[in-house]
Amino acid sequence: MAQIDMSVAAAEVASDVVPALRLVGGARPLEGWLQAVGEAEEPCLLLDRDGVVLGASPSCHTALGLPFRRGALVGRGLLEDVIELIDFSAARIRLRPDEIERIPPLFALSTGALARGLMRIRSNGTTWTLDAIATPLRVGGAVLGSLTFFHRV
Repeated sequence: MAQIDMSVAAAEVASDVVPALRLVGGARPLEGWLQAVGEAEEPCLLLDRDGVVLGASPSCHTALGLPFRRGALVGRGLLEDVIELIDFSAARIRLRPDEIERIPPLFALSTGALARGLMRIRSNGTTWTLDAIATPLRVGGAVLGSLTFFHRV
């Protein structure tokens, strides 16, 4: 499948970061979602099918405990260095890989089904819980990404 680069509104992406959107049947099916996420007031996150961040609303940065910088999350793997997922025990231990696969944004990608659950994250020494609901984004039956909305609990 061919990949293309596209320009995205400055409200979402820094000048040195441009997400690559997949070309499917001559169209870029995630382009509309990218614009909606960039303009959303709600904390939401758009991932491609590989779990790479394509877009994040400004309030998503806050929900994830990250400072807002335009385009700061774009092109980064969600789990590489964006968030630290921990368990719900008093010890707050980092999640195992098999547990990480079940967080809503990634579970929606792997199963192609709607996913909802609680995520506990740590950032800059602070821990909190997020309620997350994620939906796979499909074109012609193929999952091309996921869209997740967050709410701090």
